Amino acid sequence: MIDIHKLNAFVVVVEESNISKAAVRLHMQQPPLTRLIKSLEEELDTALLKRLPRGVEVTEAGKALYQEAITILAHAQSIPKRVKNIAQGLEGQINIGFTNSAGLHPFLPAVLRQFREQFPAVAIHLEEDSSTALTDAVINEKLDIVFLRKPAPIHAEVQSIHVLDEPLIVALPSNHPLAEQEGSIRLLDLEPYEFVLYRRIAGQDLFDNILANCYQAGFNPNIVQEAPRLTSSLNLIAAGIGLSIVPASIQDFWNKQIVYKPLEAKKPCIAPIYAICRAKGNSVRVEHFLSLLKASQAV
Repeated sequence: MIDIHKLNAFVVVVEESNISKAAVRLHMQQPPLTRLIKSLEEELDTALLKRLPRGVEVTEAGKALYQEAITILAHAQSIPKRVKNIAQGLEGQINIGFTNSAGLHPFLPAVLRQFREQFPAVAIHLEEDSSTALTDAVINEKLDIVFLRKPAPIHAEVQSIHVLDEPLIVALPSNHPLAEQEGSIRLLDLEPYEFVLYRRIAGQDLFDNILANCYQAGFNPNIVQEAPRLTSSLNLIAAGIGLSIVPASIQDFWNKQIVYKPLEAKKPCIAPIYAICRAKGNSVRVEHFLSLLKASQAV
């Protein structure tokens, strides 16, 4: 491995085109510098400089080494600062996951935007998956923070932070009999109608939450169609195939041929969002994100 001090000396000699001038710039005597360059040439087994009466001329091999040396030295000079920045959480990467429905809430992009503004050198990797897969990814240290619609199962290695409670509303085809009704709709009044939900495997937490609310209201929803994603279910609702219960934020994505109404029930119908992360051993970057998350909740 080439000594970085030799590379630095070589670069200065090339830039000065004179060993004596280079020695002055390097604050060293000429003979030791000459020996340093000669040692480098012997190490590479090639002539890097052609000695002239009034200086030196760089050989073809020397020119190639000079370009490489400039890159290596620049990188070496940046290492201390980069290491310090990583230690302070100012550089590196943070890995964030979310379920389909949690990722649609405007809270998440707002927090991500704030984090990017405060820590622009930190790369953000995003991943969407099921709640089970995301929780496992946190436990296995493949993801740093994930956003789910329910707390993580009790586990010594993870913690659940409540972020918000989002109202559940009913999404109706625009020609549905209940679409003209003023105000909110009683959850039990949905019993006679056909439902469209997105598949449980795609969003277990929200799916189970919706069914639990229907059961508590006293009925089992008649699900006639399941969509692969929450947003896909809106197409089916707009087509008149059925109604659905969705997080309130979804109405910002689609309002053509769909009417949204508040839900009324004995118990408030909500879809919470939780941030799941490791209970200890988080990086400084993750702690920065958690601090920003908690500050956002306080606003």
